[in-house]
Amino acid sequence: MQLSSETEKKILEAARVEFETKGYNGTRMQKIADKAGISKASLHYYFRSKDNLFEKIFNDALDEYIPLISTWADNDLSWEAKVEQFTKDMISFIRHGRMLFLIREVNRNPQILEERIKRKAKSQNKFVTYFDTVQKSKNIRKVDPNYLYIILNSICSFPAINKEMFQRALRLNAKQYDELMDGYAKTAADFFIHAIKKQ
Repeated sequence: MQLSSETEKKILEAARVEFETKGYNGTRMQKIADKAGISKASLHYYFRSKDNLFEKIFNDALDEYIPLISTWADNDLSWEAKVEQFTKDMISFIRHGRMLFLIREVNRNPQILEERIKRKAKSQNKFVTYFDTVQKSKNIRKVDPNYLYIILNSICSFPAINKEMFQRALRLNAKQYDELMDGYAKTAADFFIHAIKKQ
């Protein structure tokens, strides 16, 4: 049986929504088939198993995340511009739901990254390597780059992870909170830059 590319797109979109909102454990193949408008037998014929379909959705999300790391590769951007670019891209990625899905699934099953990590085991974290170099040029305060990595990623991700609590605490509706987040990336980047820049 040959499925059209249009059918494949429907399956993958239905699976993405189900896995991202319900996680691996809460997702049912029947629900994916229903959303895609095909039979469960057709879904199993094409993807064989829930694990195969999950792996495709997880790897697609991870492949969207990995280019963010290239922000720290050597080029003509200043470290401040790199922070601004990374913060903007990361917050955009998180707001579209993919990062929360990755975090949840890695916490559920840490081995899910095992193969990718083995392939990159010899290379140091690009952010850490980059900020080691920036510190040597004496442009920023001396802070362990591992801490900087955690701090910047936390600044980017926490407003999305904690959206419901912040929205209620700030007495904002969903639209108002989204509008607030539209300007958050620039403010977050400026805050991080000024916190580590030598005055």
